Amino acid sequence: MAVEGSGDVTTVHEWTGLEAHALRLALRMSVRVFAQHLGVAPRTVAKWDHLGTVTRPRPDTQAILDTALARADSAAHLRFETLLLELGQEADQGLRVTRVGPRAWDYETWTDDLDRTVVALSRQSFSYAGDLLNRWLTRYDPHALDDKGLYLFARSTTLLGDLQRDQGAVAGPLSARRSYLNARSIYSQLDIPRRIAQLDLSLAVVAEMAGQLDEAAKEYEALAVDDRLSPRDRTRARLWVGTALSKNDKNDYAARLMTTAIREFESLGEPEDWSVAHQKLALAHRGAGNLSEALRLIDLARSTAVTDAPMQRVRLETAYGHILISDQATVDDGLMILDRAARQAAQHGLAHQLRSIEGIQRTIEREIRPPLPRRSGSSRVSVKQQVITDEQWQHARTIWDYHQMHHDLRRCDVAIGLGSHDLGVARAAAELYNAGWFPLLVFSGATSPTTAARFPRGEAVHYREHALEVGVPDEAILLEPNATNTGQNIALSRQVLADAGIQPGSVLLISKPYMERRAYATARKVWPEVEVVCASEPLELDDYVSSIGDPKLVIDMLVGDLQRVIEYPKLGYAIEQPVPGEVHDAYQALLRAGFDSRLLTP
Repeated sequence: MAVEGSGDVTTVHEWTGLEAHALRLALRMSVRVFAQHLGVAPRTVAKWDHLGTVTRPRPDTQAILDTALARADSAAHLRFETLLLELGQEADQGLRVTRVGPRAWDYETWTDDLDRTVVALSRQSFSYAGDLLNRWLTRYDPHALDDKGLYLFARSTTLLGDLQRDQGAVAGPLSARRSYLNARSIYSQLDIPRRIAQLDLSLAVVAEMAGQLDEAAKEYEALAVDDRLSPRDRTRARLWVGTALSKNDKNDYAARLMTTAIREFESLGEPEDWSVAHQKLALAHRGAGNLSEALRLIDLARSTAVTDAPMQRVRLETAYGHILISDQATVDDGLMILDRAARQAAQHGLAHQLRSIEGIQRTIEREIRPPLPRRSGSSRVSVKQQVITDEQWQHARTIWDYHQMHHDLRRCDVAIGLGSHDLGVARAAAELYNAGWFPLLVFSGATSPTTAARFPRGEAVHYREHALEVGVPDEAILLEPNATNTGQNIALSRQVLADAGIQPGSVLLISKPYMERRAYATARKVWPEVEVVCASEPLELDDYVSSIGDPKLVIDMLVGDLQRVIEYPKLGYAIEQPVPGEVHDAYQALLRAGFDSRLLTP
């Protein structure tokens, strides 16, 4: 029943009554006239009209219908496709018109949509930009496009990469890097050197965002003298060499490169780039310890900003806050500005910027608090009246690592965000949704004594609100607001999905980092029919302790969850999990040391 078109001719692979009915209406013929036109009985046409997709014409009649459609003019073809779309939706058949190649007018509409996408991305209207791009990227197979269509497909794929980059998806199968590589391959096929070089520049940007600073700097250096690029893009490459070097603590040379770039932007008449370059130069001076010059430059960047787009506002505020917290006298002001920038980043779905801000905040918190012991250093630290030794921290890391399933991410039919005190679950769920790992998300959880103060309206409700703030559409979220334990999270979420007519074959469980194994064991017991993949916010133990602020409590929770992993299978709540000897030894040692406030009560 699929419909395809090539050039100006639409063809139907298999006719049903619905397509035949649409063709009759498109040709503006009555039942009797259409029957005469085809050489069939009027009652046959009436049956097609009445039964729709339930009936299929005989093979010889299929050929007659093919001929009638092929002889129809372009206006009739357009009416036919429009009617099929409308009738298919009424019959709950989805989109029934797909074409291999675009029509002449499609190219104009496609180009217009790409211009609208550029504007949407400049305003961080990610959902709208994604809708515009997917309208075309899902419609055509690039192998069936002519050169003009391929060029538009490559532009669309490049803009998809820009969208993914701005949302923080820089690595993996559904990432900016993958989109840029796909677009680069098409431009290579079309032999358009300037576009290839521009994508090399974009790939260097995502390498820098992914922390590959030396690789990015080398690529920027090569592109800064690449004649395939415009003078503006070559100057940007020079500026970004400095950015990568500054992030790698090579601030003096970085500042020299950035100063040169600023002069070139001024001569090129590029005020926006000129302002952005001052922001980056300010951060290089911060890194070099020259805070007075950093403040002068960031004030200049803020006062000359050309655009008020959310992305640039967040970048400027982040840079300003970062500089202020570098001075002990202005730490509080800096933290306040970073908090404001974090809220703006969350509101507009700027995941990469949000992670950067949170990284800066964690760094300053570590500097303010006494440092946590690592594998070497002082042997004891006193926190919350509990002395924690290096050996105990090592036991905690052993259990932390065991609790995580270390599953490879793969696309799943749905995801379930398991309610808890940790908003990181909602944050991870939103990032994974925006990266395309699942199309539908269930947030599950009521309130508990440990979450009532933080999430008074219920864990699932607050998780949903956070996900909406960072770009997850409302229609992609289902709520399960009644669960008070992990078994109920799974069982009641399953019921919510069933009530919505959804029977998934695979589920991505998103939980606190140390709850992955217990969530997995519970799901395999409660819902054995589905494939279960586990994920959580990618944090090390030290980072998680910093986010909670209470090391003793975190170790207590690690011990308590391990007790549940061991005991729950005996109670019928979960499947059994093997516990390696070193994990069991760490557990017993921490129990003896008094890390027991989160144990099950008899």
